[in-house]
Amino acid sequence: MTGHLSTLQVKQLCASALPQPELSAAAVHTTECQSCNQRFVEELRRQRGSAPFNFTLEPEFWFRDDHVDFDLLVALADKTLDQETEEIINLHLKTCENCREDVRSFLAFREDTAGEVDVSSGPTHHQPTADIPAGPWWQHLQRKPVYAMAAIVLVTVAVLIALIALNDRSDRLEASKQKQTTPRTEGSPNISSSPTPDVVSSPSTTDGSAKITILKDAGGEVTIDKNGHVTGLDQASENSRQYVAKAVLSEQIDAPEVLRRLAGDQSGLRGNDDESPGFRLLYPVRSVVTEDKPICRWQSLPDVSNYRVYLLDADGNKVGQSEELPPTVTQWRAPRLRRGQIYSWAVTAVVDGKKVVSPSASAPEIKFAVLSTADFWEINRLKKSRSHLALGVFYARVGLLDQAERELQSLSKLNSESERARKLLESVRSIRKAH
Repeated sequence: MTGHLSTLQVKQLCASALPQPELSAAAVHTTECQSCNQRFVEELRRQRGSAPFNFTLEPEFWFRDDHVDFDLLVALADKTLDQETEEIINLHLKTCENCREDVRSFLAFREDTAGEVDVSSGPTHHQPTADIPAGPWWQHLQRKPVYAMAAIVLVTVAVLIALIALNDRSDRLEASKQKQTTPRTEGSPNISSSPTPDVVSSPSTTDGSAKITILKDAGGEVTIDKNGHVTGLDQASENSRQYVAKAVLSEQIDAPEVLRRLAGDQSGLRGNDDESPGFRLLYPVRSVVTEDKPICRWQSLPDVSNYRVYLLDADGNKVGQSEELPPTVTQWRAPRLRRGQIYSWAVTAVVDGKKVVSPSASAPEIKFAVLSTADFWEINRLKKSRSHLALGVFYARVGLLDQAERELQSLSKLNSESERARKLLESVRSIRKAH
């Protein structure tokens, strides 16, 4: 990480609300940078006060707030979840009685109605397909990268907090020694140590000028003060609230990194250009998709004999291939793909015995990204909040620009006089034009 942490980043680091790569980099930077370490100490004192620090590395603790929504219940019953998502659900169910009851009730309902609506159903009691084996937590890290990253971040932050606690204790001992050795002047008031200059007043103790933005939203009003404190988005995660604050206060949304990575390079899969008629791939094209089994679609080609679809991972390895598809078929469902990964795809068509490839050899690769598991869950969480603001900012942050524009357009209509709402919408439209 280059440069010092911003005020918002310090707040997010204290709340462990930064994205994992940023959180790791910020934690390491804070241990090495005296200035940022001091600001981290000040903010942590403000947030924690005198509350004791509790810390655990158990995976169940990390996923305690990742509740199971309806879409996940359906996928669980249909046994269509990927292994990583199912293991996260299993971990959450160990600590959440409400979700355990939801799963039991839903599976029982599906079994009772299976005969009536002719659907398959799983067992009425969910049995994890991949139990997390017993044993010390560190034995899990070699097998589960998602756990490993969280553990590394938590350990780093824990070390920071432990150092702060030791420094606080040393400061108190030193102050006590000075107090004992310094003679008191008779008749003078009892002089206590001056308030720590690190402590920042909370928004509740400041005047009304701290509230600088109030936006109407589908679920009510959302307020963002000058310190980045958000109210009115209780169902959104702390991470999402911080991103909302950053976007509203800066009046813009930055283009997500994933869109740059989807720009496309030359591919080794395709043949040379020739004079054969071409056709275009329609979907997905340089975009992020929410489904992990996307349906690939392309233009039809006159006089074609058959099509074949090829799917590659980010390293150029073939991960999927269709059978020969008849001329009337111009779509193909990909096999289940790993979430959070980037893929590319191409279609070959046979015309008069010659292969025509789309995209052509001189054209960039057609790439797409599958939304990560964590982002997929956050979308479902935010949908329950019905917040156009939170959904719009989140969609834009993960590269779902069509959805982001729809949500921010609805927000702008609710706040027709708001310059901030208008600028957020324009920001997303600018990103779409650039990509």
